[in-house]
Amino acid sequence: MLHPILKKKRNRNIFNLGLIGFISLLIRLLMHYEFDRSALLYVGIPFLIAMILLFIERPENTTNWKRRYVNIVVSSLIVMLGSSVVLFEGFVCVVMIMPIYFFIVLLSFIFEAINRRGNKGDHSRHYVHILPAVIFLSAFEGVVPELSFEREYSVVREKVITSSIDDIKHKLMQPIALNKSRHWLLTIFPMPYHIEAGSLNAGDIHTIDFRYHRWFVTNIHEGSMELEISEVKDKYIRTSIIKDTSYISNYLKLHGTEIYLESLENGKTKVSIKILYRRFLDPAWYFGPIQEYTVGKTAQFLLDEVITPKNSRGDI
Repeated sequence: MLHPILKKKRNRNIFNLGLIGFISLLIRLLMHYEFDRSALLYVGIPFLIAMILLFIERPENTTNWKRRYVNIVVSSLIVMLGSSVVLFEGFVCVVMIMPIYFFIVLLSFIFEAINRRGNKGDHSRHYVHILPAVIFLSAFEGVVPELSFEREYSVVREKVITSSIDDIKHKLMQPIALNKSRHWLLTIFPMPYHIEAGSLNAGDIHTIDFRYHRWFVTNIHEGSMELEISEVKDKYIRTSIIKDTSYISNYLKLHGTEIYLESLENGKTKVSIKILYRRFLDPAWYFGPIQEYTVGKTAQFLLDEVITPKNSRGDI
């Protein structure tokens, strides 16, 4: 006969395996009905997992809440990673959803703990039920257009360099080397491995090829972007993304970029870049700021390493 502790551990492992299968099936259904970009996946599923685990992981006494919380977090992590493997999700997706996933788990734990500690005759504890109600309602964001927030975004970055407009345009026509130091957040995302670029003339199309190893060294996703040089003026360049099959297209739609060049005194030029895109993922309160921050770092990288590379600039 198994020791009670070993038996409890075995039962928990069996339960986690069953929960992995159940959650994987739910996510597959969301994907089938095209709800996998809505908050049903990124809020509703974590909330459901937390509620199930809180119900199963019953408190033995009032002093072991830390151990109980750790057990719930560990089980939540196992379920998330296990369902990701079953559904062939890549590491980028796992890393990006971890903060919101464990935030929902934490909120659920706090709600349940406060609810348990409340006195039965204390009417004020009823207000704690507002929290799960808010989480539940927010899980339907993006299910229909009426339950969505603003999706169109633009990010602008600018700098002043010691270089003429003609020199900057000349550099833009040179081969692009992207294997350079990046912000830590950008290192999560793979860089293009091949860029087929022509001239800097209106109508020219540049092809950017991506290769994403979903599991670091295997499960490869191939894709590309086709970037059209839509408009070229003396102090303005506009590009448009006319085709995108890269992994990025699962998260947002890049519309293109606008580059503004303004001549200043002493041979200096102010260079501005604007990236326009559409957010796909919900909820907006989480993915909106994260994508805006990431796109902003991308704009800064393009400004520093592509438009005004270090070997041709004198920054001030």
